[in-house]
Amino acid sequence: MAAKKHSFFYNWGSVTTITPDIRTQELAARAKWFVQMRWWAVLACAMGALIAMTNIIPAEVAPVDFVITIAFLAITNLIYSRLGRKISGDKARRKELQRLLLWQMFGDFTALSFLTYSLGCIETPMGALFMAHIILATILFSRWRSLLIAAAAWMYASVPLMLEWGGIIPVRSIFEGQFKTMVNASFGVTLGFVMASGGVYLVCWYLVSEISSSLKLRERQLEDSHQMLIKIDKEKTQSTLVATHELKAPFAAIKSYVFTLRDGYCGPLPDKAQNVVARIGDRCDQITDRIKDIIHLSNLRTLVVTEMNLVPVNLIEVVSEEALDGALIAEPRKIRIINLAEKMPPVYIMGSHDHLKSLFSNLIQNAINYSPDNIGRVVISVEAFPDEAVVSVQDNGIGIPENALEKIFNDHFRSKNAVAHHSGGTGLGLSIVKEIVVLHGASIQVESIVGRGSSFAVRFRTITAKQEGKDYGEYTDRG
Repeated sequence: MAAKKHSFFYNWGSVTTITPDIRTQELAARAKWFVQMRWWAVLACAMGALIAMTNIIPAEVAPVDFVITIAFLAITNLIYSRLGRKISGDKARRKELQRLLLWQMFGDFTALSFLTYSLGCIETPMGALFMAHIILATILFSRWRSLLIAAAAWMYASVPLMLEWGGIIPVRSIFEGQFKTMVNASFGVTLGFVMASGGVYLVCWYLVSEISSSLKLRERQLEDSHQMLIKIDKEKTQSTLVATHELKAPFAAIKSYVFTLRDGYCGPLPDKAQNVVARIGDRCDQITDRIKDIIHLSNLRTLVVTEMNLVPVNLIEVVSEEALDGALIAEPRKIRIINLAEKMPPVYIMGSHDHLKSLFSNLIQNAINYSPDNIGRVVISVEAFPDEAVVSVQDNGIGIPENALEKIFNDHFRSKNAVAHHSGGTGLGLSIVKEIVVLHGASIQVESIVGRGSSFAVRFRTITAKQEGKDYGEYTDRG
């Protein structure tokens, strides 16, 4: 029965998108969403203009009013889009974003007030659209600022009716009924409508702000807990670093004593003693390698993207360097290293040269360690697409059992067939790979057939030759 290929896709890239100022990034997303929703409002106004021109409904609505609203919303929305692109992104500025959202709301209030007047003020439920902005204000701003926005919405909704009562603007009625005439004829009735609408807006603000305040409090508590967990994790990692650093010196001393005994500086040793000394030396090497991996992994876990100083890095160059190093390691065992990407044009990503070297070094050495002598083959390739690049390392080794595939990136995990084939591993190589993939916002897919080999494919976001006004061709690739 033929062996079955199994695969698993790992994507931790979203972790790197979390920035210290989460609320600022949320505001940027809301501002963008606000702009997108406004285009839907433009479409709704266009449909209203078509309905007005076709006289489908028995109402006297001027299509030109919808056209004016469309023009106003479209022009202001283009301005908002341009301003939003300037102040959003990784360096989003909270105050500027809040100011932009305020301008958007007041622009919408102006358009709604005009459209409310055009559609007969109290004859249509246009005033209800102001409440949608009040709800959004309670989510996006502080409680008292949202109250001011609610008051402004009430004012914008009431102004057309008050101006009609005062005779400052002509009375608009789209249904030619007596109801509108009766309301405008009496100050008390007009004031009653204004106060009633204000009461509705105030109740809406109060209810939503209560819920929103509770949610914001929970959010702050969760954020504080999250920061505390990060602090504890960093302290734990620092303790690990200190402990492993302290272990390095004693093991280096033991190893030097072992070499002293092995090389006969303390007199000749019997054959059995030589074997024991050799085994002690091998164990010292294994423990030293494990300590180095623990230190490397701990250092990676204390990093955040902003501390990495990511620069444009040529993937082809890094892969080729590690392929050459891998060929030297594989040569004594007659394992072939085939680099299909050697003559490819440069492919750039934003990354850390040293960490990427460690990533590919671990993948290539893993492929070598678990490939058979004499007939082993490790194939390295790079596929470049418009927005991403995929680096693959494929071997014809022992493969990974299906039940172990989801655990291979766990610390110190090694499958039974891996231990049987290569006893000297630390079980931390793929953990290091995972951390570097996370820090680069990348993802990795693993495919394997037991007894036939495995393939690791790392997917990166690429950058263009010129991005954000910078010519990356002038940068060195060494980070």
